[in-house]
Amino acid sequence: MRKAVWCVLCLLVTLGSLVWSQDSAKAIYKDPNAAIPDRVRDLLSRMTVEEKVAQLESSWTLPAFGSFKIPSVIDGDHVNEAIAKKIAGNGLGTYAFLDEFTGMGDSLSPRSGAQHRNLFQSWVIKNTRLGIPILFHGEALHGSVTPGATAFPEAVGLGSTWDPELLEKMFTTVGLESRAAGNALVLAPVLDLSRDPRFGRVEEMYSEDPYLVAQMGTAAVKGLQGTLTDRLDENHVFATAKHFVHAQPENGTNTGPADFSERTMRSVFLYPFEQVVKNAHIEAVMPSYNEINGGIPSHANPWLLKEVLRKEWGFTGLTVSDYLAVDMLASTHHVAASNAAAGLLAFQSGLDVELPAASGFPSLVAAVQAGKLSEKELDASVGRMLTAKFRAGLFEHPLVDEKRAVAEVGNKEHAKLARQVADEAIVLLKNKDNALPLEPARIKTLAVIGPNGQKRRMGGYSGIPPYYVSIVDGIQKRAGAGVKVVFAEGCKISEPDTAPNLNTMSPYYAPSEDTDRKLMQEALETAKSADMIVLALGGNEVVSRESIGNVGQAKPSLGDTDTLELPGRQNELVHEIAKLGKPMVAVLLNGKAYSIEPLVAEVPAILEGWYLGQETGNAIADVLFGDVNPSGHLPVTIARNVGQLPVYYYKTPAARRGYVFSDNSPLFPFGYGLSYTTFTYGKPSLDREKIAANESAKVSITITNSGKRAGDQVVQMYVHPLVSSVVQPVMALRGFKRVHLEPGASTTVSFDAGPEQLSILDAEMKRTVEPGAVDILLGSSSAETSSVRLTIAE
Repeated sequence: MRKAVWCVLCLLVTLGSLVWSQDSAKAIYKDPNAAIPDRVRDLLSRMTVEEKVAQLESSWTLPAFGSFKIPSVIDGDHVNEAIAKKIAGNGLGTYAFLDEFTGMGDSLSPRSGAQHRNLFQSWVIKNTRLGIPILFHGEALHGSVTPGATAFPEAVGLGSTWDPELLEKMFTTVGLESRAAGNALVLAPVLDLSRDPRFGRVEEMYSEDPYLVAQMGTAAVKGLQGTLTDRLDENHVFATAKHFVHAQPENGTNTGPADFSERTMRSVFLYPFEQVVKNAHIEAVMPSYNEINGGIPSHANPWLLKEVLRKEWGFTGLTVSDYLAVDMLASTHHVAASNAAAGLLAFQSGLDVELPAASGFPSLVAAVQAGKLSEKELDASVGRMLTAKFRAGLFEHPLVDEKRAVAEVGNKEHAKLARQVADEAIVLLKNKDNALPLEPARIKTLAVIGPNGQKRRMGGYSGIPPYYVSIVDGIQKRAGAGVKVVFAEGCKISEPDTAPNLNTMSPYYAPSEDTDRKLMQEALETAKSADMIVLALGGNEVVSRESIGNVGQAKPSLGDTDTLELPGRQNELVHEIAKLGKPMVAVLLNGKAYSIEPLVAEVPAILEGWYLGQETGNAIADVLFGDVNPSGHLPVTIARNVGQLPVYYYKTPAARRGYVFSDNSPLFPFGYGLSYTTFTYGKPSLDREKIAANESAKVSITITNSGKRAGDQVVQMYVHPLVSSVVQPVMALRGFKRVHLEPGASTTVSFDAGPEQLSILDAEMKRTVEPGAVDILLGSSSAETSSVRLTIAE
């Protein structure tokens, strides 16, 4: 009898399995040939509310952040079952391995990163009811943040190239390495405007100017995503525009409010995002931490996320939260009473996905069950996540190719591109009496003096590069055996003075005076033996960075500053070295534009390098010794002092009237950059002096390399209407082009001047081209232009 019952049970299980197998075989969502919308509808119809909400959730690995720690789902060579069931028992939208950030994953490699993703992915597919794969995400601000990935210059350095074509090529490589490592979504690029250099995050931003940011951001997105059709190919990733929208945080502090008029928001701060959504078809957008519009946090702002982004601009992709930003609606902004309430508020305001971990969004299950949230609303967001996974091919190819990860991530060929980008990023700020380039034949001993001579300076959101060339190493390699290169640190920038990682995001302190005095004396002795001195100065990733607080720490980790002076005792070091009367030049590595008046007063030649990535030392040596003619132009204005802020060039006629006993001009203007050759500009001309509002004119100018070296120049076009219904800036960038010229060669550069370049938001908030005269200004910077006048007919 017992045997008969067992046989019946076995038969029922077999029949049940057969029925499930047949049903599964008919599942449209599993058919790679079916249309993606049909696959999404089919899969949604099979999902429970719990499974749907799980697709809008994320999880992460965080080894240590103060006392805060998130253990990895990977335990050695296997999946931690308890953790996996807890975070992905009903499936999971996305996951991030934050142990791959700088300083946290030195034992990791491209192969191990791929293996970890494959272990977890396989577990999810096998152990969840519907087998929906995970979409892994990671950072890619200036390189894939995965172990061994190629490290390019920091974003502000990318902005100083003024080279969208090069940027698209670079981000094509970043996308390739990110995808090979196993990520299908990256949280880049940053489209914020760098308008307050006190803000520790300005290193993440391309420029202070909305047009330049839009052009560079569009290039970055096109590089990351490729030519998107129905599917994302295996060499690209989905990009994320962020942070929507920081604007210009109050006091230059992270998460600070930004209370601007709607016209300013649309004309200036929203402009780069609009362009990237409409012209590059970006697939994800991340709101900012802070509040805008007079007290509305971006993560709880339906006007921003629903009305503007989706309805006006036609955005159809994912909106993903900044890390822990949903919780901040309750803990920081106090617009929600609990994390659960914050989750519902954020979702109803237009947020699709909560990163990096499920905190507020699990409450969506109860909200649906209680009738506070319709399942139709939920399905819209879940559908967008599923669409992204289908488009990325994860259902057909969920696993990472480990061999490909090893072959592509940090590929030696990519290093050549990193060198080129670094070469173009360097800005020559001063070159009195042609102090540069250096001639090795005339140098016996060269002293590198300064805190950035041998340190690895990468900037924030950096991975662990395959190598890093310091300034000292780059100079020694280029100068050759005939030049003795010596080094002295001179002083400290801060304590601690280390590369960034989430484990050391603790408050920093001023350097010990006793330590600095000792280092300064050593530097003076070292410099006395040299017949050429290279000062290696600037900032580090401790004194200027994303300021994070209240996450497992008693105190916030500071990264915003109330001064723009070179940190520490660097100015004193320069002054003491200058007393020696030796020939010297200065190299700056930093993430923000410091006020360097003391340096300008005492040093004949100055290079602004920002952070240059893994090829730092080689690129610096390229320019110091003249192998590369510097061609970078400032993407930001450099102030004389902090009291001059705001100093960005994009000012209105009544602004910046100046202060008593002060020079009202910036230390270095927007768009500025010197060369080892000279360029001569002709007079600009128009092919038509009068046009209708819907027509375009072409403005041209001839530029000649009047020097003795080949070089690149960035020709810039600005516009200014003489009279307008709404106050306009005295000049606004509306075009630029990088050109290469051999000695004695000339070329004519032309720009369109039509509705795209000449339109403004009028008094009724409508974009229009108003009749009247417009000055078109062309030149090498915002401070060196010549103009021609165009008339727009009534």
